[in-house]
Amino acid sequence: MKIIFSLLLCICFQFSFAQKLDINSLEKILYAPVNSADSLLKRSKFTLSDKKTYTSKDVKGEGYNDYYYTSYERQDMVKHLLRSLSIMDVFSTTDTTRMILYRTYYEEEQEELKTQLLANGYELSGEEDNKFIYKKGNYTITNKISDKTVKGGKTTKAYEFELAR
Repeated sequence: MKIIFSLLLCICFQFSFAQKLDINSLEKILYAPVNSADSLLKRSKFTLSDKKTYTSKDVKGEGYNDYYYTSYERQDMVKHLLRSLSIMDVFSTTDTTRMILYRTYYEEEQEELKTQLLANGYELSGEEDNKFIYKKGNYTITNKISDKTVKGGKTTKAYEFELAR
């Protein structure tokens, strides 16, 4: 009986944290083709919530693709977590630029990501109000903390990590 209970506890513990993304995953998404990034996000229990595509009518081969993924985690009967990730690819005939924005409303997760940044060789290179810039060589990750208004007019903290190439 103890073995079954332990096994169930491990499975539940794994599922409750299956939706978090770490710094390595964010870096992979930044450089992966869209299909690979989509697969990684689906394995992490993210769902494609919205997709926008724009192609310039004036300049052939220019435009953007914007993908918005969300992940919903229910911790208990009262507490729920929402995470989101936006991928924006801006393209021209010669180049594609990608920006990703990972947002969580969970302060402990933000602290974990900051610890991962330092463990992966990033250094805090600047801060201004609630904006922290981490650098490692040519790579930059910006961590922003802002107040967001949610349903019912309640204000909550959002923790954002922005990467670009």
